[in-house]
Amino acid sequence: MKECEIQQNDSIEMIRMPLVFLLDLRLECDNLNHQFFYIFLSNQCFKQKKKPYQSNNQFYIQSIKMIMILSKNWAQIKVFMVEFQIANINFLESFNEIEVDQKISPLICACYLGRLEIVKLLLSNTQVDVDLASMDSGQTPLSIAAMTGNYEILKILLDAGAEVNKPNTFNQTAFIMCFARLEEEKNVFENRKICFKMAELLLHYGADINWIVDKTHGFNLLMQLCSIRMELNQKEADINYQIIKFLIENGAQKDLQSLKGKKASDLLKKHSNRDKLMELLQSTQQLYFYGKQKNSSRNSNQQQQLLIRNVPRQQKV
Repeated sequence: MKECEIQQNDSIEMIRMPLVFLLDLRLECDNLNHQFFYIFLSNQCFKQKKKPYQSNNQFYIQSIKMIMILSKNWAQIKVFMVEFQIANINFLESFNEIEVDQKISPLICACYLGRLEIVKLLLSNTQVDVDLASMDSGQTPLSIAAMTGNYEILKILLDAGAEVNKPNTFNQTAFIMCFARLEEEKNVFENRKICFKMAELLLHYGADINWIVDKTHGFNLLMQLCSIRMELNQKEADINYQIIKFLIENGAQKDLQSLKGKKASDLLKKHSNRDKLMELLQSTQQLYFYGKQKNSSRNSNQQQQLLIRNVPRQQKV
């Protein structure tokens, strides 16, 4: 972190600084006292004839939240705790420092960065929308936590009532997103462990393991993985095998049919690892069973309708 030379008597000059410069400075400096930043924001609020903590003061609210989320200094963040708990935090903001989507919410930002205490603080706001999705790709806080491997944050969001089967724009749920951890080049063992641990947690909270991820063909994740036609290298083949094995052991329906009446076994015809996967499908049975769905509602009902419509009238060639 940079050492800043701003002193107490520099606060007036800070008020004259452009907002963008000040925000960058606030993030890069350890010894920039939060009072200076508050003076600047208060001055802007005075010009707008609004109180700093006024809930409709968008200048203050949107600036302070993103900055405090980026800061790792919990003592500084606690200064603004009351404002976090009472203000409107259900907004989407462009945020170049976080490469997730065009616009994201403070909660998505905190989940992506793994700021556990900030997530707890944001969820303490009774008006927070725990399922508010990002602009364009439609990522939810839950899917971001799954994608980044933040198990504790994932659990907190689920306990806060996050919709477990809310899909993004690509019809991928948090359950599907958590398998992205298997593609990481570093810490392979750790990522594999956290991946399946998150997947099991999501299933406990009602994740639909037979979610139709490809509506065009009527494929669930098991079918999609079996239908791969491209040549896989050893690592890709291993990941593909591990996920398929996990899906079957945890209740994926092997006999579910696509819109063309194809089962997972039928879709293996052109798979580069066909023989091993066919043996896996034939020899592996469900080992783990999950009880009543906790965080699944309307999205699961829509999926059930898709599964019903997936019963083919006539098998196509």
